[in-house]
Amino acid sequence: MDSQEDLKRCPVDFDHESRTHASNWPTEFRELRGKCPVAWTEKHGGYWVATRYQDVVAMAQDDATFSSFKTFDPHSGEVTGGITIPATPIPRGLPVESDRPDWNMFRTYLNRRFAPKAAEARRAKVRKYADSLLNRVIETGEIDLVNEFTGPVPAMTTMELMGLPLEEWREFADPLHEMVFTPKEAPEYPHVIAGVQWIFKRCIETFHQRKTEPLGDDLLSYFAHEKIDGRAVTEEEMLSFCNNIITGGVDTTTALTTHALVYLNEHPEDYRRLQEEPKLLPVAREEFVRFFTPIHGLARNVSRDVEMDGAKMEKGDRVYLAWSAANRDPEVFTDPETVDIARFPNRHIAFGAGMHRCIGSFMARVMFEEMMHVVMVRIPDYRTHPDRARRYTSVGTINGWVDMPTSFTPGPKIETGLVL
Repeated sequence: MDSQEDLKRCPVDFDHESRTHASNWPTEFRELRGKCPVAWTEKHGGYWVATRYQDVVAMAQDDATFSSFKTFDPHSGEVTGGITIPATPIPRGLPVESDRPDWNMFRTYLNRRFAPKAAEARRAKVRKYADSLLNRVIETGEIDLVNEFTGPVPAMTTMELMGLPLEEWREFADPLHEMVFTPKEAPEYPHVIAGVQWIFKRCIETFHQRKTEPLGDDLLSYFAHEKIDGRAVTEEEMLSFCNNIITGGVDTTTALTTHALVYLNEHPEDYRRLQEEPKLLPVAREEFVRFFTPIHGLARNVSRDVEMDGAKMEKGDRVYLAWSAANRDPEVFTDPETVDIARFPNRHIAFGAGMHRCIGSFMARVMFEEMMHVVMVRIPDYRTHPDRARRYTSVGTINGWVDMPTSFTPGPKIETGLVL
């Protein structure tokens, strides 16, 4: 009979949460893909890491074998399963951290609220938030691109979608950003999580308030009034919906837009091309999503003994699906380590694959386009300063920037109907 070590084929010294990985991830993944596409690491209690496109897609599509289910006890803080390694001590996200048949019910309940038509209906408001935030600094010629623009716009859009008060946008945006870039083993991490828990507390308060009011257009009102499978939505389910929508949709779009703006500042020929060919922006957007892959990777939980690419996985094992590695697989993408803003078709899996593909992908695309438009029109000569900025020291879940000092030629405010 095989020993335990034999079962863990291709052991590697790898930690997707480490500073080493954050500063060297393209090289690490390239080496793993070539030598050990499904590898085993002892970090964080032990887990597999999949880096090849075909393996990552196969596991993501086999939801019966590779489960996303999570349990969380808010009293003890105990967590099992879920889509992050190590597990995050917050309510599970729905529908992403559920399995069939429950997933069918949860996803159907939410689908129409995140369809392309629903995302397009919010485009004007996204632009209003972007213009209003830029109004705060447009006359100064300086902005922290992350904390004053690419972070708050998705936060405000999500708050409006949920039905939370916009005047609390700062208290909403900051903890979500900090939760992502703060390593889970850092001494300040519990304080950061407390800030995120405050957001969920506001969701609970607003959810119960909406029950006493007529049905409105926001999601918390929808959760309070619209039945799911013939019954009322529970408070626990509401929190899980909020977790998926809030944590999945804010800092990811922040990271994508910041990366794209830094890249275009460093590649003026591509920037000029987008200015001259604005219809190319949606194609370029997909390439930025592929190349930077804001959601670096997510976890799955093995529900039965199975072999993948020679790796003998056992029931109870955890697997890290490295979307970012798969998106640079040379077997799928020509010249994958280079940005081609006209790349088409583009089979990236930055929004995931299989049934758990990101429900907010259409909304993310709208937010990205509107932020890019506002920057390119109102501060077209912007200059990012990445040499003075801080990258995330942990990119295991989201790969982004802590901040991004940016300068530009001062300009005038415009009327938006919103003063922040």
